[in-house]
Amino acid sequence: MPIWFEVIALMLVAYLIGLTIGFTLWGRGQVAEIEDTKEAP
Repeated sequence: MPIWFEVIALMLVAYLIGLTIGFTLWGRGQVAEIEDTKEAP
């Protein structure tokens, strides 16, 4: 397997893992804020 293929694959995997972690953390905070604003009024 060519080294460039492995490097690109690892870069994509790391990028997807970062997106997943960031989306879950951002999603939880966003959902909590929306729930708080809905309960306030």
